[in-house]
Amino acid sequence: LQEDASALARRAAERLRHRGRAITRRDFEHLVLQAFPAVDRVKCIPHASATSWLAPGHTMLVVVPDLRQRNAVDPLQPRVDLDTLEQIKAFILARAPMGLDASTLNVRNPAYRAVQVDFKVVMRQGFAFSYYRQNINQALLQALSPWAFDATRPLDFGGRVLRSALVDFVESLPWVDYVTDFRLSLAATPADDRPELAPDAPDAILVSAPQHLIAELT
Repeated sequence: LQEDASALARRAAERLRHRGRAITRRDFEHLVLQAFPAVDRVKCIPHASATSWLAPGHTMLVVVPDLRQRNAVDPLQPRVDLDTLEQIKAFILARAPMGLDASTLNVRNPAYRAVQVDFKVVMRQGFAFSYYRQNINQALLQALSPWAFDATRPLDFGGRVLRSALVDFVESLPWVDYVTDFRLSLAATPADDRPELAPDAPDAILVSAPQHLIAELT
């Protein structure tokens, strides 16, 4: 495809900035984004290895695929395939400074953390729980992972999830009267109820669990 004038100007400005060399964090990120259109987000974490966040001389690149290409095996946890990860690694090593090699450069997918809620619900009159339970679950999926349903919404690192905000969200649904016993946790540790969740590592992204624990209060 022929690039337009604005794309050409942007590419020329990026080229003048990094001159085809990966020196700064921004250089790493923009070189990958320019060379690999299937990648939508890149986060460069300096002094980070597969086993430590304090590893001088190491560099980690965390990449997120372009969500407009709706072919992810798990749409809630989209991943770049292994072959592309290896291509990115070889591409960067060819442009990296001395001291960075295959043993000190780590290119990987994000460490996804699945958020799960557990609560009881009282339905509004005329709405059967057996039918609308899945609608509530789907609404939570879209609230916690909006980018999985709308490619214009970015999948970003960082952020946080508030239990109080989710309670308000569920109670605002047209089928719901009120909720009780609302618990917020990571799916990996369901017993650990939290008022707030945030990523626990620089490469982590909070996403929705595929199924939430919703019961009817009788």
